[in-house]
Amino acid sequence: MNTDADTLTIADLGDQLGSQVQTYKALADENLGNMTLKMSLSLRQFVDMSWVANQANNSQNEMFRDQPVAQRTLIPAHVKGLAQYTLMGLVNAQFRLMKKQGIEIKPDVAELVTYLPSGPYASMQPIVCNIRDGEYGGKGISIQQINDKYDNPTGVFRVSLTQKHILYVVDGQHRRAGFEQVMDFLRLVNRTYKYPKKGIFMPPGYTDDLMSESIHDFWQKVLESALSRSSIAVEVHLGLNADQEQQLFVDLNARSKAVGQSFVNSFDHADPINKFINEDLIDSGVVNFTLSDDDQSDWHKDMGQLKRKDIKQICALLFLGKTSSNTATPVIINERRAFGIKFWKTLCSVPGFGSDGARAKTVLQQPVVMKALAKLAHDLGYGTAKLRDEGALKKLYASISDGTINFGHNEPLWQALLVSSKEREEKFPGISKYVHVPVGTNLDAGTWEEDNKWVRFGSRHNDIFPRLGDVIRHKLDLGPRPTVTNAIEKDDAVRLIEELVENAGKSDLA
Repeated sequence: MNTDADTLTIADLGDQLGSQVQTYKALADENLGNMTLKMSLSLRQFVDMSWVANQANNSQNEMFRDQPVAQRTLIPAHVKGLAQYTLMGLVNAQFRLMKKQGIEIKPDVAELVTYLPSGPYASMQPIVCNIRDGEYGGKGISIQQINDKYDNPTGVFRVSLTQKHILYVVDGQHRRAGFEQVMDFLRLVNRTYKYPKKGIFMPPGYTDDLMSESIHDFWQKVLESALSRSSIAVEVHLGLNADQEQQLFVDLNARSKAVGQSFVNSFDHADPINKFINEDLIDSGVVNFTLSDDDQSDWHKDMGQLKRKDIKQICALLFLGKTSSNTATPVIINERRAFGIKFWKTLCSVPGFGSDGARAKTVLQQPVVMKALAKLAHDLGYGTAKLRDEGALKKLYASISDGTINFGHNEPLWQALLVSSKEREEKFPGISKYVHVPVGTNLDAGTWEEDNKWVRFGSRHNDIFPRLGDVIRHKLDLGPRPTVTNAIEKDDAVRLIEELVENAGKSDLA
């Protein structure tokens, strides 16, 4: 029977709910003299216990509106990339587990796994958080040491945290958002038997059909793994104020030295395009040059090398039609492997290419020229229906091999983008139907260096290489790109309207 002393008000109940305690195991340690906790949390636990104090999140939630901001704005593209990486790791781990346990793997499941990149290892780096509630150093947080069976200290503690002990993410907000996307994706495919059209993964050629029972069963196992067996390491700082937390964010995110992209590519074994470069081009001796892990280059110390970041972009253009390899899968690259080898063998047949002092001997050694040829080859081989032309692709390769396309610096063709539209048309009649540079556009395509007698293209590759491809189209009479034709017609129409308006104004004045 309850007494008055036992009676609770609704407010009292709310206070008790807010102070409900959960216990976690943690290592207590000092980071540069500052007490921290090292915890291992499941992905679900971490998402449920944490908060990202950026401007957008705080302003949209009444509970956090007055909390200090100590995070930058979320970058959606980065989140999606990390979500895809996390999904890749979960899928490959589940696949390995099934093989280890001797579970029958149906052919459609084995095929599904090939659609995601697979590296020799996948892991997420620790996340750094701060518990703002409480005093600096963790005063007020209860811990109990765990001893071994001989009653000796183990260095592991039971840490009691309430719902008020929120983990404010200092370093790792994109990983956290990526985890949420993975969980949402896995729950959706398991509930609907379908892949979301704008999700983080969809098999090639998917047409909104219901997945098979074996595929659904596999995704169910991946979800169970994500919820129960997958964890993330978290370093928890204790009681930092706003200035301290903001400083920690800066120190962790702004003071590290970024690794050069070429060096990253030399270590990245999960990327299917890197795998093609290493195994099919370098190890097989298809290319006759070495790759540099240095992102910098010196024309006067040219040994015929190519930077890894450049060859990866060239191969991405060749296989995918864009400089990013984010959408590359083992299936796509394997299907186009012979196509890629043919392209590089053709380039390596050009005199001087890949040799000492190659840049002074041939414009082909400049990555922007290779990008132009790669994109052109992709369009002719795997582009849209209007661009694909097997005969034109054969003509391109033959013209490179037999010297029809002269890659010498003294070839006037390579100066076509260095002059005005009027001069370009005078020197190369008909080229204005192929190359379109809108009025007012600063193409900055490059220069002719008279002292050295070479053409040196500019650094704005994304503006230059498509138009270099158009120059080559004109040279080989392959026909202009439809997008260029449409742009020219649109500009002509605008010009005509402007002339009509101007003439009408003159008539009114008369």
